[in-house]
Amino acid sequence: MATLVSRASRSFTLEDVRARATKLYTLIAWIHVPAAIAIALNSHNAWLIPTLILAIGALVLTISARVLPSGLTLRTIAAVVLTMAPIVFVFLGRGDHSGFTGNGDWQIDYHMYFFAIFAMLVGYIDWRPIVVSAALTAVHHLIFNLVAPWAVFPEEGLDRVFLHAVCVVAEVSVLIWITTTVQALFTRIDELMDFTTQATAEAIADQVAEKAALQAQVDALRATA
Repeated sequence: MATLVSRASRSFTLEDVRARATKLYTLIAWIHVPAAIAIALNSHNAWLIPTLILAIGALVLTISARVLPSGLTLRTIAAVVLTMAPIVFVFLGRGDHSGFTGNGDWQIDYHMYFFAIFAMLVGYIDWRPIVVSAALTAVHHLIFNLVAPWAVFPEEGLDRVFLHAVCVVAEVSVLIWITTTVQALFTRIDELMDFTTQATAEAIADQVAEKAALQAQVDALRATA
């Protein structure tokens, strides 16, 4: 019985959820590749090199998922690879500038996928990959706004960067609260299951000992009869 309780308590653990999340994120990373090609074609921009970057990222995540333990390093790699997708999408959706002939109609809309990535990373039930993704997003926006604003926004301006930063902080703050709360719940459940398993094992052991003592008494009575 104790064995059954132990198996049940380990059938849905935090590490199991994170392992499933890694498999899902790896699949999504590969889906990003044809999505990038479609975005480039829609915007009339060159697709080869940006798409190759996403393909390399998906390959890195695939290999990492196979060879690395399910730890923070793997989760960080997944966060970086997934965040590269909206960066590339926004770049591929750029409009006409310095020889580029893209129409840029959807460039702003592709920014929404940054927020989708933050939300998806909740699957790891760990606030750190979310922060990594948000930090990469912020650095990307700031650098490109200074050196190549047309690659991120149709028109340059720190006001746009600031507005996006406020939105990122608002979402990420709530996501951090959610992940820390759920992680704490998993810890409490594990502690409860460990306590229940131990209590069950002790109860069974007491029953076995009591049965053995009664059997010894019966055997003794039979021997004296």
